[in-house]
Amino acid sequence: MSTPYAQVTPPLSDSLSALGLNAETLFFALNYEFTKVETKGLLKRFKKNQDAIDLDIACVLYDKNCTIDDIVWFKQLRDKAESVRHQGDSLNSKDRGDQSLYRAPLDQEQIRLALADIPEHIEHIAMLVSSYHGHPLGKLNAGEVHLSDDEGNRAFEVNLRQSPRDCSAVWIASLRRGIEDWHLTLQNLPLDEHDIPKAAQLIAHELARVLPMPLAPVSSESGG
Repeated sequence: MSTPYAQVTPPLSDSLSALGLNAETLFFALNYEFTKVETKGLLKRFKKNQDAIDLDIACVLYDKNCTIDDIVWFKQLRDKAESVRHQGDSLNSKDRGDQSLYRAPLDQEQIRLALADIPEHIEHIAMLVSSYHGHPLGKLNAGEVHLSDDEGNRAFEVNLRQSPRDCSAVWIASLRRGIEDWHLTLQNLPLDEHDIPKAAQLIAHELARVLPMPLAPVSSESGG
């Protein structure tokens, strides 16, 4: 796990209500411009289907012990409770016609989170973006991910071109269940794995690392 990188949007960590978001439904979305990657020699021959950057977004659901419970991504479009739904995969930002162009009104990829329907044992939700073929995110012509509610209010927007050199996956943000609300933290942490299940495991380790340690039980024995 690498260190966070700078973004135009300032770091944030607050409850959804404090951020002015409707906490019932959120949309984690990706938009990027078609970007061709040049390959030479033998690489061009063997990677003919990998000549354009293909980005994917995912949401990973964890229990209180930071154990992976479910992953919603292009290989599994919804969780077991159907509370988190992937709206479909764009292979290179260009495969859905004119409406999927980078600056079009519609998001190219989107994951819908119905927070009220998420099972009670789920304590954390991680949002990440990954380059399927391992191409660096910084080579994009343009690209961003954002989180918004169903009224269009945005919590953040992350410029993927500002990713560190050779970074092909980023843990964008996380949600933590609170007593009456969800708490959102913008992470922006580059990951050493672009394979989504492996990246999800790296995030699990990081989440567990920052969990508060339980207090040791107070001994009932008295001295003397």
